[in-house]
Amino acid sequence: MMMFFVLLFLLSHAVAIAESRASHLSSSSSSTIQTTTTEPPLKRQPKPSRERRRRRGMLLTRFHQETENKYVSRCEERWIQQPLSHFSWNSEEEEERGGGEGGGEFKTRYFVCSEFYRKDSPIFLYTGNEANVESYLENTGLMWENAEHFNALLVFAEHRYYGKSSPMSDDDEEDENKNTLNSMEALADYASLVRELREEYEDAVAVIAFGGSYGGMLASWMRMKYPHVVDGAIAASAPIYAFDGENPPVDPNAFARGSTYTAMVSGHGAECPKRIQDAFTLLIDSGDENDKIYLDVLKHTFRACDDIESPYEVAEWAQSALDYIAMGDYPVESGYMLSGKGTLPAWPMKVVCNAMMVDDPNASNSTSLALLENLREAVSIYYNATKTEQCFTIGDPSPNDDTKATEDLWGYQYCSEMFMPMETTGGENDMYWLSSWNETNEFRYCRDAYDVQPRPYFAQETYGGRKMVENFASNIVFSNGMLDPWHLLGVLETSNPRVVLAKIDEGAHHNDLMFSSKDDPTSVKRARLLEVKEIQRWVDEARAMKREKREAAVSVAKYRRNATNKFV
Repeated sequence: MMMFFVLLFLLSHAVAIAESRASHLSSSSSSTIQTTTTEPPLKRQPKPSRERRRRRGMLLTRFHQETENKYVSRCEERWIQQPLSHFSWNSEEEEERGGGEGGGEFKTRYFVCSEFYRKDSPIFLYTGNEANVESYLENTGLMWENAEHFNALLVFAEHRYYGKSSPMSDDDEEDENKNTLNSMEALADYASLVRELREEYEDAVAVIAFGGSYGGMLASWMRMKYPHVVDGAIAASAPIYAFDGENPPVDPNAFARGSTYTAMVSGHGAECPKRIQDAFTLLIDSGDENDKIYLDVLKHTFRACDDIESPYEVAEWAQSALDYIAMGDYPVESGYMLSGKGTLPAWPMKVVCNAMMVDDPNASNSTSLALLENLREAVSIYYNATKTEQCFTIGDPSPNDDTKATEDLWGYQYCSEMFMPMETTGGENDMYWLSSWNETNEFRYCRDAYDVQPRPYFAQETYGGRKMVENFASNIVFSNGMLDPWHLLGVLETSNPRVVLAKIDEGAHHNDLMFSSKDDPTSVKRARLLEVKEIQRWVDEARAMKREKREAAVSVAKYRRNATNKFV
């Protein structure tokens, strides 16, 4: 996303673009596009810009409801009072920040969908991620399509600070008021909500957590941190191994390699990612931000609304689209990655590769201007999904205004707790240009943007990473689509028999959580069947345990009654 989508990154585009300009390019670049058949390896590396961090830190998802309130109207909107911090004792300072009658408290939103619920049945809880919770309610078909079978109560919880669940006022933009925006507080919110639900639905037999992307991370962490609260978790596309402190260490090139793999299996083999890399090589090596003639060529070629200030600005704009297209490489038309504003075609990466394979009959080789035009046409399926754009705002990786709404919030989370080393690109392993992860620059960015110091090991130390999954976790299904660039940062293998893995060969970003379609590949269908099987097992175990406790209570009561009668 994708959260987060949302998003994953985050900031004022003007400042972001300004940072990306400060260059890093060789001063001897030509003002004309080269026509040699083989480009030399890229040597120059751009200073990391906010746009790239916005794309990565953006964890994971950009999405909004595709169907206007089709499912929301079937549910009841509710609110629960939550402390501003579950891990402090409500100091005077916190009370002042909380404001209002609740002092150091505020309200978070959730939806209850009870049409299928019956006594002695489970609660399906969606652990909301970085967006308005209505988005997840409208798109999480796995919950809706199995609710009747399980007679389940569906609950969709909104993540604090996102959607309508913010403790900040509309004009409150100070970063100091975001200091309770983190996953630990969100999980504690969900635990409090479950307690309240258990009191109201006291005959519920189990609670199963669902989540995709950052929400999938939360679902898995919920089961691992609060195993007494949730009985199982479906964690789809959850990159919980994306943090420093893992053994083996996280690979900063993993995401870029994942996008490249999606391009490689989309109809033209290795030739597709090769042409994409050729386009980036041509784009970056043919001039720099001091070459005004070349920048004018780029403005015309990419149909930019405004002047281009650096080739890297165009490259990062195009890369952002390719990454999201890879994440959204679904078998059906979908607006999931576009906030419902327009749709990507079915198998969009195949469309990208077809565009890159178009040859200009007047060109003698693949390094002509036509290669850049092909790249423009390829990414236009993302940036002009509505078919209404007359020009492109280069430097802005958001396809529409809705996807920008929560970027600043996710940026804060990225810089505080969700700090992922993911900026290495280029070389033989992916289709982009050479750029290495630079933690020093990332730290500087976070201090400048949010006045916070990242804690790279926080997530691994707090949630346990591989050691927790291998040695202590239970009743979790980790699903990963091999077409999703995030899959290399997720749980792909385990020796723990209590953890189940679903590798989806033809699956994109938490494809398995979505509503089913006749066009779904067999691997997606099998993943959903596996997940339903595990949910059934968890519910049966919880139901059996409840029955045993009830029978034990009856036996104790009978024994006491007999003992009393004996001595009367």
